[in-house]
Amino acid sequence: MSSNAVSSVTNFQKTKASMMLNPLSLTDDQVLEKVYITHVHTAEKYDVESLFNVTSNIIKHSTASAENFVTQNGTPIGHIEDKVPLSSFNPPFRTMKEIAYQMMSTPHGEHNAHQTAISILEQLKSYTWDGKAVIVLAAFSLEYGNFWHLVHLQSGDQLGRSIALMNRVHTIEGNNRQSISDYNILVKTILVAVECITEMERLSTKGYDPKDVPALSEGLLEIPVIVYWTIITIIACANHFDFIMGQTDDRFELSNFGNKLASIVSKLKAHQTRSRKEIGELEDYWKRKKVFQTPTEIVEVLKVLIFHDEIKEPQVYDGYTKRRVPIEVFRRKHVLLFISGLDSIRDEIRLLQSIYDGLQQDPREVKGYFKDDFKILWIPIVSEWNMIQRAEFENLKIDMPWYVVEYQYPLAGIRLIREDLNYKNKPIIPVLNPQGRVVNNNAMHMIFVWGIDAFPFRPTDDEVLTQKWNWFWAELKKVNPTIQNLTKGDHYIFIYGGTDPKWSQNFTSAVERIKKHEITKKADAIIESYHFGRDEPINVVPRFWIGIESLFANKIQKKNRDSTIEEIKSLLCLKQHPQGWVLLSKGSNVKILGRGDLMYATAIDFDIWKDRVLEKSGFDVAFIEYYNSKHRNSRPSCAHMQLANYPADVLEPINCPDKLCGRSMEIESISYKCCHGHSNKVQGQESGDVMIEKKLSP
Repeated sequence: MSSNAVSSVTNFQKTKASMMLNPLSLTDDQVLEKVYITHVHTAEKYDVESLFNVTSNIIKHSTASAENFVTQNGTPIGHIEDKVPLSSFNPPFRTMKEIAYQMMSTPHGEHNAHQTAISILEQLKSYTWDGKAVIVLAAFSLEYGNFWHLVHLQSGDQLGRSIALMNRVHTIEGNNRQSISDYNILVKTILVAVECITEMERLSTKGYDPKDVPALSEGLLEIPVIVYWTIITIIACANHFDFIMGQTDDRFELSNFGNKLASIVSKLKAHQTRSRKEIGELEDYWKRKKVFQTPTEIVEVLKVLIFHDEIKEPQVYDGYTKRRVPIEVFRRKHVLLFISGLDSIRDEIRLLQSIYDGLQQDPREVKGYFKDDFKILWIPIVSEWNMIQRAEFENLKIDMPWYVVEYQYPLAGIRLIREDLNYKNKPIIPVLNPQGRVVNNNAMHMIFVWGIDAFPFRPTDDEVLTQKWNWFWAELKKVNPTIQNLTKGDHYIFIYGGTDPKWSQNFTSAVERIKKHEITKKADAIIESYHFGRDEPINVVPRFWIGIESLFANKIQKKNRDSTIEEIKSLLCLKQHPQGWVLLSKGSNVKILGRGDLMYATAIDFDIWKDRVLEKSGFDVAFIEYYNSKHRNSRPSCAHMQLANYPADVLEPINCPDKLCGRSMEIESISYKCCHGHSNKVQGQESGDVMIEKKLSP
């Protein structure tokens, strides 16, 4: 046999095998491979929605007629709401009739149904996937709707019986009701499948991002395969009209396709349900985001962050009164949102406790803001509550005197919190103003560094505090460049100086004792100390003070004085103090500058306040709290500021740097002096009153 003859035989065998293919043995990937080559991506535009509306009207009325026949109740068909097509709708009648003929004339057998399905898909290759399914269902509805319409007509006049006879619609036998019921159920399943296909395709035109609605993307990938099984099942129904007329009992083939389609519809409906849920969540997020991005009132912003729409009177827990209160307590307030999980947040709670305490203390007004207008609200982030988490939540809540959000279900605005407030499973403290605008994305670091001094917690407050002592480090680095090695990281540094050797030795010993204490180690506080001038060349200290005095002289002559002048003034006054000065810094962030005697008294009393290191948010907070109490109860001493290099032709009265005093200082020769309203009367007036005496050295 020649090679050409062999090739012809081989091709014939392959074609024959393809024609005899049983589609029920194919995998989804194999089906996709066969149907996808029939599809052209021009996606011919057609009014699929109107065609489906008319088709579904026909199918619903027809299946209702079938059910009425099966039940034999003789009652009129209930109201079926018809969907109205567009007025310009023009059905593809010729195409539908051709497809209907192909389906009706297809011989029984799964392989024959497969061949017809592929042929029809080739005919409809330029239509969208939902368009293909709807046109084939519409072609079937012509026959199925016509059938049940003629069933009714043949029981009427002679014309109806004649038309029914010409359409081969015979009288339905009463003993064939079960077959009609089974057939009708399959038709309903087909309608559900096409409804799902059209809805999924409709949703795909809305422009949703696949990452926002992943179920829709997953479902659309399966649409070609689902369309194939829908069409082949319609073909099986179309060529089994004799089944409902009782002329054949080939249940097996219809049952096979019915079972396959039912499993596919179940899977598609799961995608559809998930898609609807994801779209609902997405649109809810968009709605909430609009309120969040264009806020007008803090309460409305808190509602979209926390509460579901069905909660009409949202409440929060008040940790101070231990009662639930309306969300309205935040109206016209600034809110520090503490957002965190439940694990390892004790340090943050201690930090916020110091802020809460600071908001209750004087001064009540700072930088034009009232402390009473600031509230703290904890939003715990828990994806799913269980008994252990609930118990931990209640345990944490006990230590919180501020407001707390309590909830059972996932937070309504959790996506806003994660994406717009940038919560990444680590505690954050965004600050919102009374209009609901975010004025600080995360005040956690600045509160950690500055505590209540960061009030009112704007980014600019952090910048001002950070820059507030730049002058000090700049001058210190000029005389000792290695000091920058100590200011790296979050170590605590005591920098101190003075002319009293005994005080210096005692303070050094007190700091060393604190360094080695068990409480300090438990608090993970690393403490360094630097005795300025002890190990430097003899000219270093004078050079430093000359630089500071020159800086002060330069700033005091400016009309617009910046805030750093107060810190420079405080340091220059403490320079003259008999027992020196001490500066406590955390890294390069200066926490406090104080009198040597009171700083030593604070350090030597560590055993009295050591427990506060763990109770508060850190060593610096506890130290400063105790120092301030010492300062308030100390015996006042005059503040002096002598400026050896100050220009004599520029003398200005300045206020005392002591925060408890603030009176105008006397100018004596080239020095300033204030005794805080106590002793040392001059010319019959009490020092500290508005009195200036200028004495210039010759």
